Amino acid sequence: MNSESAPQRHRVRKVTRVIRDVDAWSVFKVGLVLHAALYVVVLITGFLLWNVGSATGTIGNVEQFMASFGWDSFAFKGAELFQAMAFFGLFGIALGTGIWVLAAVVFNLITELVGGIRVTVLEEEVVARTVEPDHTQR
Repeated sequence: MNSESAPQRHRVRKVTRVIRDVDAWSVFKVGLVLHAALYVVVLITGFLLWNVGSATGTIGNVEQFMASFGWDSFAFKGAELFQAMAFFGLFGIALGTGIWVLAAVVFNLITELVGGIRVTVLEEEVVARTVEPDHTQR
């Protein structure tokens, strides 16, 4: 009988781990990539929503609504809004990434004082059972 057809058992051990340090460089890289991806998604979404709002006349309706309050010169300028959103989004990337790195550094300082965070995890081992041949049948 080959070992591939032998039934497998899962053996589980309960293990406690301590998290004492988070690498600030890793947090920086992950934060930068995540915030850059969110930046691209927000820009594309804003562009698409602007086009839908413009095509359906929603933007014109909002401009007319604002004009009814006495703001006769109120108008949305799509190109300027998009440029401002793109410019401030770059600051958002830098700010968000910086906050993440600062949080990692503060976490490391606090865990240095208190000894870390204890986490209990379950480790699974897959153990192949050996099947002994049945000698009673001949």
